[in-house]
Amino acid sequence: MGGGERDARARPVVRAALTCACVLVGTLALAPSASAASGEGELRPGESLGSGQGLVSADGTQTLVVQPDGVLALFGAEPEPRWVSGPAVPGSSLVVAPSGDVALTAPDGTVTWRPDAPATVGSRLVLQDDGDLVVLDPQGTQVWESGTAVRPSILPSGGVLEPGDALSSPDGRHTLLVLDDGDVALLGPDAATRWSTGTDQPGATLTLSEDGNLVVADPDGDRLWRSRTAGHPGSSLVLQDDGDLVLYDVAGTAVWSTGTVVGPPALAAGTPLAAGGRLTSPDGHLHLELGAAGLVLAYDDTVVWTAEAPGATALAVQGDGDVVLTGADGAVLWASATPGHPGATLQLEEGAMLLRAPTGQELWRVDVPVELVAGSQVATDCDDVSGPVPQADTVVTAFGVRVHACLADAVDALMTAARADGIELRAWGWRSSSQQIALRAANCSATEADPSVVTCRPQTAPPGTSRHERGLALDFTVAGSVLRSGSPAFAWLSRHAQDYGLENLPGEPWHWSVDGW
Repeated sequence: MGGGERDARARPVVRAALTCACVLVGTLALAPSASAASGEGELRPGESLGSGQGLVSADGTQTLVVQPDGVLALFGAEPEPRWVSGPAVPGSSLVVAPSGDVALTAPDGTVTWRPDAPATVGSRLVLQDDGDLVVLDPQGTQVWESGTAVRPSILPSGGVLEPGDALSSPDGRHTLLVLDDGDVALLGPDAATRWSTGTDQPGATLTLSEDGNLVVADPDGDRLWRSRTAGHPGSSLVLQDDGDLVLYDVAGTAVWSTGTVVGPPALAAGTPLAAGGRLTSPDGHLHLELGAAGLVLAYDDTVVWTAEAPGATALAVQGDGDVVLTGADGAVLWASATPGHPGATLQLEEGAMLLRAPTGQELWRVDVPVELVAGSQVATDCDDVSGPVPQADTVVTAFGVRVHACLADAVDALMTAARADGIELRAWGWRSSSQQIALRAANCSATEADPSVVTCRPQTAPPGTSRHERGLALDFTVAGSVLRSGSPAFAWLSRHAQDYGLENLPGEPWHWSVDGW
């Protein structure tokens, strides 16, 4: 990607994108003096993107869009945005000023979002093939990034993962992370640990040796854990969409795995589930497995329902809507007794297994006892939120900030009071677990002097501990820049934030949460 200015006459139209259930890319004309080159993945000084327009990465897999509602959104292959920034102000535009300042600007000229990067003449905004949005200075040095790079899903022979490095399944639901404390943990869709090496030496690394042995070693090279799979040179470690971490030899044969398969959430007619297979709810807690004794429905490790059918070899939804367990000879060993509903689908949701007709009608269901799922229900008291929450537990406040539902009223009241006093606060709130993982990997690394010491710039909480993941923290901005110590906005928050249940994290004047972390 070239960094030099280009003649405006050589710049045709910008490739545009409109978002709904999917990203539709088309073309929209811009004024010649404010256009980005068609199909390019960068925005240079003097260029801008208007409503409905966007950048596309060089390989075509990533799209950055200024949505009609004014929100800046980054899309990969999925229909849902992987990253968003800026409040909803219709008609906003994304501009790289001649000074190198990058800003999302409302029609009245108000800056609604700005990356925390110095404005340097010649800087440009670049959307990379890996999904990271970055600001590069004239020398090509990265001065800011969104932290949305897509992690690899494969560790090749001889590959090493350092503290903060990660593998991610292609669908992004599963992450293998080398933690700062030396443990190597496999996180599921709900960010809970589903498998780990149990190691605890800070600075430890995960290495796939050329002989096929997967090894966790401390900074001195002492082995803390190993897969005991030496003798398979050229093997690759793969984190699959089903949640299993598998070591494959050069012939494609699995020689080791964590055994952490998370099955699909639904079973339709014509796609039977074989013995040993399982269905899993989207949050990873509820799973239905066909074993030697029949069907077992469990919430985490607690069995909540069974259908005894020794010798069953398949679970199927028949064409008439009946769910049956059959033996090797095809004989029906158990049935849900729900015929007469062609097109029905067996589904696992967060708190129930149910059979749905194509119309959405529930034909049959098994509920998980309420006491088991109570912890996953949306808390009404912020004191009851003790870990990362899904986006479904959050709300967007009247001021466009996504936070946990328990904090929404307080945030709106705080920002209303601030504006009444002439302080125009805006904020970023909830962050997904995958975003926190990416941010930690981007901001933190082992020091050269002592690999066991991990430093972060800026300070970034380990995944699973950030108050942003809980929807209980805010990073405040004023005029599109993060809030600074000594500013009128910081002084106002220092006087009033406690009245709304928020405390400041020392050293980060922009960061306020329910407990100061």
